[in-house]
Amino acid sequence: MTRAARPQGFTLIEVLIAMAIFAILALMAYGGLESVIRSKTQTEESMLRLRALQITMSKLQRDIEQISPRDGQDGLGGKLLRLSASPNSDLLFEFTRNGWRNPAKLRRSHLQRIGYRLDEDRLLRISWPYVDRAQDDHASEQELIDNIKELELRFLDQSNQWHDNWPPHEALASGNTAAQPRVIEVTLNMQDWGEIVRLFRVPPG
Repeated sequence: MTRAARPQGFTLIEVLIAMAIFAILALMAYGGLESVIRSKTQTEESMLRLRALQITMSKLQRDIEQISPRDGQDGLGGKLLRLSASPNSDLLFEFTRNGWRNPAKLRRSHLQRIGYRLDEDRLLRISWPYVDRAQDDHASEQELIDNIKELELRFLDQSNQWHDNWPPHEALASGNTAAQPRVIEVTLNMQDWGEIVRLFRVPPG
């Protein structure tokens, strides 16, 4: 007599156990994948943020290191100092810049009027097409970086004294507005990276 063949296959309990193990493994794999995706996203955001900061500092450096001793005029004929900065002004600082590239050979000067302004938490670079403005001149604005709590400027004069505005009060009082600072200190207080301080050399005027 032959022994009856044992039925093949899994019991219901074995199937349920296998499904439970598979569910646990899938949950662990999903958690790991989610962590990798989140880490990748944060890394990309940090890289974009760092790139924006590098561009901002590069713009500031190129502009400040090419400050020109050329004064200008506004649309009403008033004098625009070669470099002016005041904590009470709408613009953080404004100046005439040399070295404006002209690859298209347009009929314009190589000088340009530049200003920087904070709009809420955004730092804007403002440029005018002419140093001596007409009333209908339109400024171009470029957003450099955001999430800024505060931006502070200090100016080192030829006597190695720091000033919060330029020209200094005593220079304005005496009418001696031709001097240029030796160094401009820029302090960025950022919401995510804290305080960043950079020094930029000003060309002799």
